[in-house]
Amino acid sequence: MSAYGQKQTTQTLLDLQLKPGQRPSPPKSEEALKDIYFENLHDVFYLIFHESDSAFEALKEMEEQRLDAIENFQLPSPWKGFLQAEIKLQWAFLKLKYGEEWNTFWSLKSANKSIEENLESYPSFKLNNRTRGLLNILFGVTPDNYQWVFKLFGMKGTVRDGIKQLTETRDTNSVFGLESNIILGMIYSHLLEETEKAPEFIAQHQLSNSSLAQYFQGIILQKSHQAEKARKLWLSSANNVPFSTYLIGESYFQEGNYNESLNYFQQFLSEFDGLTYHKDALLKIALAHKFLGNSSAFENKLEEARASKANTSEIDKNAQKTIDNLENINFEMLKLRYAIDGGFFKNAVTLLSDLEQTTLNKLQLIELTYRKARMAHIQNQPRAVELYKKVIAEADMIEESYFAPNAFLQLGYLQREKSNLDMAKMYFERVLNFKKHPYKASLDSKANVALSLLDFGGD
Repeated sequence: MSAYGQKQTTQTLLDLQLKPGQRPSPPKSEEALKDIYFENLHDVFYLIFHESDSAFEALKEMEEQRLDAIENFQLPSPWKGFLQAEIKLQWAFLKLKYGEEWNTFWSLKSANKSIEENLESYPSFKLNNRTRGLLNILFGVTPDNYQWVFKLFGMKGTVRDGIKQLTETRDTNSVFGLESNIILGMIYSHLLEETEKAPEFIAQHQLSNSSLAQYFQGIILQKSHQAEKARKLWLSSANNVPFSTYLIGESYFQEGNYNESLNYFQQFLSEFDGLTYHKDALLKIALAHKFLGNSSAFENKLEEARASKANTSEIDKNAQKTIDNLENINFEMLKLRYAIDGGFFKNAVTLLSDLEQTTLNKLQLIELTYRKARMAHIQNQPRAVELYKKVIAEADMIEESYFAPNAFLQLGYLQREKSNLDMAKMYFERVLNFKKHPYKASLDSKANVALSLLDFGGD
């Protein structure tokens, strides 16, 4: 047993010492069933972190082998159906990531069927709610253009039900509880934008010091505008995750430490064979050179970023939009945006002061007001409402930027906090009226989730 009291397969997972491709032994106990599940997680995280088509092709047969091994377990157990459903759900996400969209839907249908059967056979088994909750959230946030497939398969769910079910599976000591806490932290930070609450889920768990927990806690903290804290976690715990060098580089870039950011972005590009974040890393290398006064290096790296074929992640898509619009960008304003995103408010105040003494056109003045609103909101300053309202007053002029729709979204959150639910509903609905802007998919999803929670009486 390890220092955490875990078996080797589980401990190496917690340490992010991933060993993919472990073939299952015939399970003779419930503990052996769990071992098969944790072996599967080694594959899942390896394929997410390394983004290798050849590894995916080599490993995808392991799904069926593990499901068969679990199916052949002869004793009645609630773990059997639960673990089968979880493995199917995990491989559904992998199939989506690796471009097998139709297989993704069949895996989701099969996972849904497995957990429904397990709920019927073992209704008091608490972890059933983990899979059921995740599926409910997934069905609740799926874009309209995919909803017809779920309806065809008879699958439906709501985010509200999903969060309630997931919360019931939390604990402070088991690895399964840690998984639930990680998922909840990611949902609260990335979908609900409850950035103060989001880090609490992992922090309250006994395994919060494990490398696995710290990697995801870093992602949650960065989303919560605490990039410096996030960086400390990644530097101490995520050496085996290729994405960590990109994330550390991003935190230094937000801080304005451009030389250090260059080191990490270049390390990421040299070590990572996948495409995710590739375009964005190249763009930020170019911008770092620009901010350091290296104009020729800026132009060279900008051309590389332009030519990069990375175009699937929202981050890389937005990098392309930044490249396309570069001639209209105020670079000092761009520095301000990144400083606020990372929570480097001392730097942001200096940049704000400098910009206020600069001649800006009408659009740039609106953006400056938006940046002030974001900083005031993150710092819990009441003037955020007034500043957001100034932004939405200019909505017609900036309808193709994300400033107005996100200002409406944030005003909705602020009104919800004050229990002004009718006003919050109006603001959330206005987000959906914007037809074309860089973050439409994610902002519409957040607005729809917020509306669904309001419709059921709030959260």
